[in-house]
Amino acid sequence: MLNNSIRRCRDNPVISINDVSPTTKQMQVIGIFNCGGAKLNGKTYLLCRIAEILKSPREGVLTVPIFDLHGQPSSMTFDLSDPKFDFSDNRVVVERKTGKIVSLTSFSTFRLAVSDDGVHFIIGETPCMPLNPILEEWGMEDPRVTPLEDQFYITYSSVSRHGVGVSLSSSNDFKSFKQIGMILPPANKDAVLFPEKINGKYYLLHRPSLGGGGIGNSNVWIADSSDLLHWGNHKPLFDCETGNEWESQKIGAGAPPIRIPQGWLVLYHGVDIQQRYSMGAIILDHDDPSIILSRSAHPILEPEMEYETSGFFSNTVFPCTAFLNGSDVVIYYGAADKSICRVDIPLKTF
Repeated sequence: MLNNSIRRCRDNPVISINDVSPTTKQMQVIGIFNCGGAKLNGKTYLLCRIAEILKSPREGVLTVPIFDLHGQPSSMTFDLSDPKFDFSDNRVVVERKTGKIVSLTSFSTFRLAVSDDGVHFIIGETPCMPLNPILEEWGMEDPRVTPLEDQFYITYSSVSRHGVGVSLSSSNDFKSFKQIGMILPPANKDAVLFPEKINGKYYLLHRPSLGGGGIGNSNVWIADSSDLLHWGNHKPLFDCETGNEWESQKIGAGAPPIRIPQGWLVLYHGVDIQQRYSMGAIILDHDDPSIILSRSAHPILEPEMEYETSGFFSNTVFPCTAFLNGSDVVIYYGAADKSICRVDIPLKTF
């Protein structure tokens, strides 16, 4: 860890799977993590990703939840001894011959958690956002919440057999949500909006997800828009080709940018060759966010605690929410794809 003044919350994890009830009796909650957050009327609101699996009917069988084209719950069943499929990554089912992901093992939806003190949360018992049965057949993932003008805008990953794209919704009270639609088609994710217009335009960071022998790496790009729907002027902003082992495989924007005196503070995740997720930071110019002013050479937060090193996907800290609180930055992050944690970091660290 970069700085010993970094303070993990003594009550970590602040939300764990034991705090979440399954959607149905047939489901089992395996993770609550990667939350988008906002401050509203003195309370902390976290829009949490909840991952659930279906209880298997018998040994040696994997049954995975999906939604059909009518938006109704359905499932797919796999024989764990079937040589056609690779089950080594507990998050996905892969076809050996093609290397193609044919299913996720869990289904993710969003639930709202609310707190008066930013530590103790009450979690909703049912999903709070409706899904699109075509674009979100396999779930909704990793929301980021940005206060912008008079709304809270939520960017998130829509997952289906067609790929992973970036969708946008909005709300002003977290009780009702307006689905705006997919703004970046597959393969793309980790999109965060800037919380204000810059020189008359909206700005967005996103991460085209390259793979399968394609040219290029999974790096962070920037784009702008006049209406939040149509995005252009796409260009790469920062990459994982730094020579730093902790971010050598891929990177992605974490929490939406925060305005600080030095510029726009952007927290991001970096992944090493062992698939270990750590947190870094970058500062962009106030007036031209395509200009990088500084970037951390070492992780600011990395998986060290048991709740970060052991879980559904171990050795992971994944920042999605950050607030300024006096001289500190308060960050909520997903830990090991199993829980939500809080860390307070002095602003001077950045």
